[in-house]
Amino acid sequence: MSSSYEKIEANKIKMTVKVGPAEFKKGLQFAYNKNKNRMDIQGFRKGKAPRRMIERLYGKDIFYDEALNHVLPDVFEKAIKENNLEPVYRPEIDVESMNEAEGAVFLAEFFIKPEVEISDYYGLTYPIIETEPTEEDIENYIQSEREKNSRTITVDRPSEIGDIVTINFTGYVDDEAFEGGHAEDYELTLGSKTFIDTFEEQLVGHVAGDDADINVTFPEDYGKEDLKGKPALFKVEVLEVQAKEMPETDDNFAQDVSDFDTMEEYRQDINKQLREENEREALHTKRAAVLEKLVEKAVMDVPEVMYTARIEEMTREMRYNLMRRGLDLERYLQLSGMTLEDMQAGYQKPAKEEVDGRLVLEAVALKEGLEISDEEFEEQIKKMAPDEEQAENMLSNMNEDYKKDIINNLLTQKALDFVVDKSVGMEEI
Repeated sequence: MSSSYEKIEANKIKMTVKVGPAEFKKGLQFAYNKNKNRMDIQGFRKGKAPRRMIERLYGKDIFYDEALNHVLPDVFEKAIKENNLEPVYRPEIDVESMNEAEGAVFLAEFFIKPEVEISDYYGLTYPIIETEPTEEDIENYIQSEREKNSRTITVDRPSEIGDIVTINFTGYVDDEAFEGGHAEDYELTLGSKTFIDTFEEQLVGHVAGDDADINVTFPEDYGKEDLKGKPALFKVEVLEVQAKEMPETDDNFAQDVSDFDTMEEYRQDINKQLREENEREALHTKRAAVLEKLVEKAVMDVPEVMYTARIEEMTREMRYNLMRRGLDLERYLQLSGMTLEDMQAGYQKPAKEEVDGRLVLEAVALKEGLEISDEEFEEQIKKMAPDEEQAENMLSNMNEDYKKDIINNLLTQKALDFVVDKSVGMEEI
């Protein structure tokens, strides 16, 4: 095998690869062994006809395509390593020639990573975010816990916002009941904005046993074409009014919902939890802001196929995650009312951000001479593995490509840490 290449665009390579006769003959033998049992040759049992006999009957090139397909992946991999190239997407292959005597020659066109120019990345700014919780934050948290621990009781009074009313209803448009506009024993929380327009507000003030006429107008962007923008009348029967009974915020409440004996201790713990959550969010915001500004400073011409490759990878990840939950992607798309194109369109922005971010961080790592030590690599494997034995197995059996991916991920994180450490917080940006 021999190879040579030329740049035909800024980030596009055209490589010529020659497969020697010996390598090509191995491919021919593989293709013959794979297909011989499918061929009926008079005078021979299936699978017993010599290759030369099959080639004489069907043509000498009958096995050529499959032979090249068999040897091509390994040969191409050797060629890119020999030339120290790194394709970022699958190559386009064009066969120039192939025969048993001389082997094969094919052309491979593919994109490589762009060169990235990056400078002036010390002192990038990020927004300073207050992480100390306010009294309102703590009260909202406590209120949420009260909601979780509330109970509903039937009340003999007019309904209010926040109450749960059980109703029967039928909807009419142009004096005709419409499909999907009828329900019985329906529980509706007033103020939840579950129903359109002012439906819920018009039920405020009613008691169990009331009949009510509710007039609403469907929005112009409503999901059903025949109801868009139409006025409607709902005949409603109120069956029951229930209210939420909230627990008092005393020491008993603290003991019920936490490991603390008093509300004071519980509030202090809430304050600590919220502060830690705010600090995590602030750090995430800081890193995202710095990375965004870093990308803005970079000069690079990114091949579109790099974004395509990431979108395809994200699609595979989604398919795998759905399979683990017992779903397939096609069924998920059907239930979501989306097409594959719709889903992948939603991946375009994050895919671009990921690709651009990784490229500039790799450039920073190279420029600053950052490296991942053996100790850092092993520490990462220990984090990934469930126990020490599994970590040892991973270290012993890991292939080079997987190891390279892990090191690259660690390196980009180290580069981001480096730039973030050099950044400056601003009250208003």
